[in-house]
This record gives sequence, structure tokens and C-alpha cells, in this order.
Amino acid sequence: MKVRPEQSETIYDRKRFGGPRAVGSDPGADAALFGFTFDGDAPPDPPHYLIKNLLPAEGVAMLGGQSGAGKTFTVVNLAVSLGTGDAFFGRRVVERVGTLIFAAEGAGTLAARVEAARAVLPNGDRLPIAWMGAVPNLADVEEVKALQPKIRAIDARMREQFGVRLGLIAIDTMAAAFAMKDENDAAEAQQVLRHMRMLGEPIGALVLPIHHYGKTEDTGLRGSSAYRGGADAVLSILADRNQVTGEVTTRSLNLAKSRWAEEGPIAAFALRFVQLGTDEDGDAYGACVVEPKLDEPPPSTRKVPQKDPLPIVALKGAFDEVLLTHGREVQVRGAGETVRAITVSEIRDEFRRRYATGEDEQEDDGAKVQTRVRQALKRALDACPKHGFRTAAWNGEEWLWRA
Repeated sequence: MKVRPEQSETIYDRKRFGGPRAVGSDPGADAALFGFTFDGDAPPDPPHYLIKNLLPAEGVAMLGGQSGAGKTFTVVNLAVSLGTGDAFFGRRVVERVGTLIFAAEGAGTLAARVEAARAVLPNGDRLPIAWMGAVPNLADVEEVKALQPKIRAIDARMREQFGVRLGLIAIDTMAAAFAMKDENDAAEAQQVLRHMRMLGEPIGALVLPIHHYGKTEDTGLRGSSAYRGGADAVLSILADRNQVTGEVTTRSLNLAKSRWAEEGPIAAFALRFVQLGTDEDGDAYGACVVEPKLDEPPPSTRKVPQKDPLPIVALKGAFDEVLLTHGREVQVRGAGETVRAITVSEIRDEFRRRYATGEDEQEDDGAKVQTRVRQALKRALDACPKHGFRTAAWNGEEWLWRA
């Protein structure tokens, strides 16, 4: 290739370039390529899990959900499954490990919750679960460093007493444990993630912070998108909560993000109260335990009945009303099957009465109302086949009947 006159000589001039050279021919090339991997040099390893196809063996996974959905109860249930080796929501526990919970909020309830979860086990033996109530500010790197030898001591204690390593460090909740200035700040979120990895990496444990969702479940984890982006997995606890009464129904566990496994709903679950004793007034006290409903489809996979649009609602109501007074047996197109039908002209007035809103009735321009109602009736008639109705015209009339 010749170099154009206006160009200076470049590497693409064949006389100078002469084709590619072997990497080894350039001194220092090996050092320059340190840290890079070429296809074929490193065969892929299978992912390492604590819970098969759900939670990785190490890193950071997040558990999020609305207030009152059952997040802490689920973490206690997870700790019990990891300590016993029993399946967690039907997923296999790959390795029995111990759990440490940094209870920055609700520490006073943990003893009862763990006791209730252990009470429903066949043997009720003590479990490799520990917790800490007076949690320092984990946003302070020095506080995180000060916790590292304590975490190693917990690990050593669990190996000695239970024969398992410390494999899960839960934080309840992330907002309470980290004194963040702005949850929406991406740089601060990245720092929070780094500090969490500092807690787990020295002993190869998974760190699982509990975090609240935004105002609705559709918004996902509250704050910066960096929390979800930096996590290796995200579990979500979904539920229907009445904000006025506090009633919570249709709880479910879902895998909202995973770097390795298929994401989606896991199972529905309920909370069942377990009595641990009675107080000085003779009233029962105890705590709830998680009961997965593996034989039921998760609420998030159940088909929600679609609401009919207003024109169809008005059409159905008007049809039933008019059919009582004007319905008659007719043959479709004069020679087909016999159906009980009415004419479209007979339904118009009743359709208008049901479709027109208060705003329409107060509108001065009656022509606009009539036009709006006429268009709505046309849309309803066009959609009839999707809603169990049929229409046809014969003998100068348009007829309407149920299929």
C-alpha cells in the first residue's frame, strides 16, 4: 500500500510494517500482557454456591423488600438451612456453614426468632448462628478493619464447636449499619460495597446485607443502582401490604439478579407463629417462622385477571339490561343458528347512560359527548369477539349476541 503524498509514512506502509511479529520477539512483551487471559488459556470453572443456583459461596449478595414483607425472618430461615444442611426453599445447600448477623436494628428480637426456628426442627440442636447488636458504623473503614479479627474469632469458634466454617455474614439492615450521607450517591454506594467485601473476603464468606425497597416494589433496591450493579446476586421478598392496616399477604421469595443462575420467582411463603412460652400475665410469646409453599405457584407468576376497559364494561352491563326487555330469538343472517339477540340501535341509550361520566354529563357541548359515546361504542363493538360477543348485520339491522 502506497502512502498518499499528503500523508506521513505510517505503520501501514508495508515496507516498514512487514506483517505481525510474534509476541516473544519483543522484549518485555510477557510483562506487558500480565493479567490478560486469551481464549483457551483458562477452562471455565463451574460456579461455587452456598445454595445451588441461588446464593454464591462468597462475594456480596443483597436481600431486598418492602417493610414488613419478612426479610429478617427469611435471613433467619436461611441461617438455619445453612447450619443444618436442609434445603432452603427447595434449593440444595451445597455446604453447611455458620452465619454471623450484624443486627444494627432489631437485635432484641433475634434470640426469639432463632429459638422459634430451632424449635420446629426434628432435633432442636444448637446451631452455628451468632449475632452482634452494638454494630459500629461500617462506613468507617477503620471500624471495618477492627471487626476483621473478631470475625476470624467467630470463624474459629464455629469450626471448633460445630465443625463448620463461618460462611455467611448478614447485615440487618444496610441503612442502619452504614451511616451514609446519600443512598443515591453512586460513589458512596461503591464504597459501601467495598467495605462489605472487606468483611467477607479474608475468610471467604458471603456478605448478605438486608436493604429496603423504594416506595413500591417496582423501584427495586432503594438508592443508587450501584447496589444492584455491584452485587453478585439479589434476592427480593415481595408481598402485598396494606399501608393503612399493616396487613401483609402473598409473600414470595424471588431471585432478582444472579451472575450465574436463572433469575425469577422461587416460591411463595407464609409466616407461622411459634409459641415459646407465656409471660407473667399468662399471655403467649414467641416468634414467627418461615414456611415455604413449594406446592403453590409464586404470586409473581400467577396471572392477574385483566380489567375490562370502560367501553366493554358499559357494553356488558347495557347488553344484560336491554336483553331482559328487548331480547328475542333470531336466526343469524336469517338462516344460521338461532341466538337470543338485540340490535345495536336498542343498546345505544343504555350504553350511553353507563359509559358517560359525571364530567361528560356536566359538559355544555352535547355534541362532543355524543361523539365520544359513539366512538366508545364502536370500539366496544370492534372488540366484541375478544370478550364473548358476536355481531352481524342482516335485514337492515346490526345484531348483537353472546357467543
